[in-house]
Amino acid sequence: MRHARPPLLETLAFGVAALLFGAMLGASPSVRAADAFPITFQLNYPAAGFNAGFELAAKNGYYKDAGLEVKIEPGNGSQITAQLVAAGKVDLGFADAAPVMKLVSSGAKIKVLATILQGNPNQVTALAKSGIKSVADIKGHSVAVPNAGSQSSMFPLVLAASGLKETDVRLINMPPDSMTAALVQGQVDVILGSIDYFAIQLKSLGAETVNFPFIEHGAPTVSTSIIGSESFLEAHPDIAKKFVAASLKGWYAALDKPDDAIAAMKSMFPDASEKVAQAQFDATKYLMCVNRAKFVGKATPEQWSDTVKILSQIGILPADIPATTYYSYDFLPPQSELRSCPLN
Repeated sequence: MRHARPPLLETLAFGVAALLFGAMLGASPSVRAADAFPITFQLNYPAAGFNAGFELAAKNGYYKDAGLEVKIEPGNGSQITAQLVAAGKVDLGFADAAPVMKLVSSGAKIKVLATILQGNPNQVTALAKSGIKSVADIKGHSVAVPNAGSQSSMFPLVLAASGLKETDVRLINMPPDSMTAALVQGQVDVILGSIDYFAIQLKSLGAETVNFPFIEHGAPTVSTSIIGSESFLEAHPDIAKKFVAASLKGWYAALDKPDDAIAAMKSMFPDASEKVAQAQFDATKYLMCVNRAKFVGKATPEQWSDTVKILSQIGILPADIPATTYYSYDFLPPQSELRSCPLN
């Protein structure tokens, strides 16, 4: 004969069952979170307008939707980011193609997965009142050259494309932080600047300038890209594809709503300057579809071949390593899902 369960025990049993069921329900989100693949992503520099698309991808939940738990770390230069990726200290990174390619040519096992800035930001800059209207016009003028950066190594190619030699100008090496003031104060006639840094400083000073981008005057190289080590890519190819797709989705959203991207950057990195970041983003937007680019995030084989040719001419790369050694299209979304250039 079956004995009836005492009411108190019945109540306790029900309560325990309810608690267990509730705990299971409550645990399911954390179980799903535990299933998310953790990725450490190293930026090229501290948070800025030229990497805000990644922060927007995080804020909009694109990484989470792809099953990724992405930790975005500020960087301290593309060279260091590339070295960290090569050493396996971080999973993926964002770095200028030139130092990445140099490491690859020295034996580092890294690949470029997606190119966000499809042209280097370097440019020749003079004050509008100088009367200089072309690169050829700088003949006989003083030119400030930053004592750090890629401008000085590429400049001979820019000169040659305009029929000039280095002896046709007077080069003055200078700390980068001194260059904009030197130009405004008339200490030099021309500076080797950049769209995403020096031009922003000059605009903040109210200076009217004429600018000749390197990518349009003899040095059309690709620039800042998402990179990964070959060991990570071999172990986690699907994860890399998901990260690239979610990141590009973040950049496309940033192009549509720049203010959202800056807000996302500011939310993740409160010390960043919104005003400066907005100017940096404007420069980035320009550089995302330059240099004959056809799609946001995907540089063409011709762009890569030209980059190798140029970097070998200035001694950064050997000329006998094919361009395909440095990049891979295997981790990009289908071309039908990429945003076309030029941007609307």
